[in-house]
Amino acid sequence: MTLRMETAEQFARQMNIAKYQRILATHLTAEERRFVKRRLAEEQAALLQLAWNIAPEGQATHAV
Repeated sequence: MTLRMETAEQFARQMNIAKYQRILATHLTAEERRFVKRRLAEEQAALLQLAWNIAPEGQATHAV
């Protein structure tokens, strides 16, 4: 994956995180809240994984 693609993926993950945080601020059933929290955690984990794999110069540094 190129740096440009990784940056685009990071942006998409950040947008998804913001979306799920906005959704959590609304009225949800317990089941809906569990689902949104799970998706939020998945997006945060994926973003963290990307951060570990991208060095400032765009070179992969950690294989997790």
